Amino acid sequence: MKKITLFLSLFVFSYGFSQSLPIDFEADVTTADFVDFDGGTAIVTTNPQMSGINTSNSVARIVRDGGAVYAGSKILLSANLDFSVMTKISMKVYTTAPVGTVVKFKLEGAAPSVEVDALTTVSGTWETLEWIFAGTPNNLNEIVFMFDFGNVGDGTANSTFYFDDVAQVTGPPAPIPTSLPIDFETGVVSSDFLNYSGATASVIPNPQMNGINMSNTVGQIVRDGGEFWAASKIFLTNTIDLSTQWHISMKIYTTAPVGTRIKLELEGANGSTNLDYLTTVSGAWETASWNFDGQANDYDRILFLFDFGNVGDGTATSTFLFDDVQQIAGPAIPAQVPTSLPIDFEASVVTSDFTNFSGGLTTIIPNPQMDSDNPSATVAQFIRSGGAPWAQSKLVLTQFMDYTTLSSISMKVYTDAPVGTLLKFKVESTDAGFANERNVNTTVSGGWATYHWDFAGDPPVYNVLTFMLGYATPNDASANATFLFDDIIQTTSILSTGNDQVLNMDDIYSYPNPAKDRLTIRAENKTIERIALFDILGNQVIVLQPNSLEVTIDVASYASGMYIAKVSTATGIKSMKLIIE
Repeated sequence: MKKITLFLSLFVFSYGFSQSLPIDFEADVTTADFVDFDGGTAIVTTNPQMSGINTSNSVARIVRDGGAVYAGSKILLSANLDFSVMTKISMKVYTTAPVGTVVKFKLEGAAPSVEVDALTTVSGTWETLEWIFAGTPNNLNEIVFMFDFGNVGDGTANSTFYFDDVAQVTGPPAPIPTSLPIDFETGVVSSDFLNYSGATASVIPNPQMNGINMSNTVGQIVRDGGEFWAASKIFLTNTIDLSTQWHISMKIYTTAPVGTRIKLELEGANGSTNLDYLTTVSGAWETASWNFDGQANDYDRILFLFDFGNVGDGTATSTFLFDDVQQIAGPAIPAQVPTSLPIDFEASVVTSDFTNFSGGLTTIIPNPQMDSDNPSATVAQFIRSGGAPWAQSKLVLTQFMDYTTLSSISMKVYTDAPVGTLLKFKVESTDAGFANERNVNTTVSGGWATYHWDFAGDPPVYNVLTFMLGYATPNDASANATFLFDDIIQTTSILSTGNDQVLNMDDIYSYPNPAKDRLTIRAENKTIERIALFDILGNQVIVLQPNSLEVTIDVASYASGMYIAKVSTATGIKSMKLIIE
């Protein structure tokens, strides 16, 4: 049986000869030195575009054809890279892919991997791209090339990339770690921040010396272009001990609107955790705090993500002052209290009863969309804010669910996300680790609809409800990443105000399931217009547009595991769970 390939965990069994930077592909590296993975094929070849900034005779080429969204190739270096002085990697790139194509440069080795993205700025000509690795530990000795990251290649010119002159060059100084509390009066300077994707941090004289902050010096982050997750990071000399003081507080000043999302993320060698705070004033200092009760004590980096979810424009409303970052005493998160079905969120469930994971954030709020379809005063709100494609929130029940007569779970959902957005509903067990999940797709945007998940035939072993609404869609905390839900009921029938089209669409089935080499998806009556196949982590593996009643997919090279196929016909969208051995 094939081994399961985890996202961005690239396992290989042999390498060519190890190399060292710089690499110019004239004599130092041959095709045999590349280790290809998941649809990427690298070779050393004659420079087909000997012009502009690159007149070298030989270059490397990667063609991406099928496979995974992270297809690429890698090279083993003879020694670990040291970023204490030379903090950037530069590389010349040529492609006819569109401007803005993501080129991910990843470093692997004995420590946790590090990856940085760059975007192409030209098409059809050579350019030099750069990746800043300031602050990266010096125990990484494998370089990984992932062009057009996030898309599955098709073998065409737009999936073909030439590159040359991979070198380590002088960049911004490596950050010097500091310790909490941080007041910016001494010890921290602008170069101690590592900036990402449109955020620029600096230490400046306090331009708003008033109210609760009369400090002389403060931190400033300006967001200008880049990504919705633009951030600045600071390194700590020691890990943060959250065992007694689990709140982190910080003074903030901005003229951005009230309700601007400030995300604070803690990073460590074993992972990260983040929490959100929404501003309550504009044009004045306020103290924000984040409650990390129950988190690990191995985080040694802090990321500041101001106005998370939006792209900054460099104006006053994209400018943020901050000061006095410190640990403080505060209340613990209340113990989670189990509840029972049905759940209407009027009194039986409070926000602290939810446990959030991987960027899912659920709160109980007054119903902002009160209408005839849902006149309830109170609802739950699920926001996909950072994290992973499988962002989720869990709710524990007092009893195990018995599906003998009440075989389905129904729930009202409101979202502005496009029709066809995946709503994944998972049931789990606190006792034996059992789990099962069902999918439906939205058929209404901008209105309430009742959706139904059928668990007929499942044993009475589940007592946890797991909500993964908008599964594998962007985690940008926008309206399209926000879902209201209410009235969770165990029932015998489908209660639907808009989902019947999806649930009753023409018969579609797959065979064999599980599949080893070839998988066929067939519709009885309607033409299959589109099939999108996702792995269990939500990565899109392949997209097909067969325009026929039947399509056969070669899955022999796919990793073993569960996949989700979203099958579209003229009458709707159906999600199917597939197993590949």
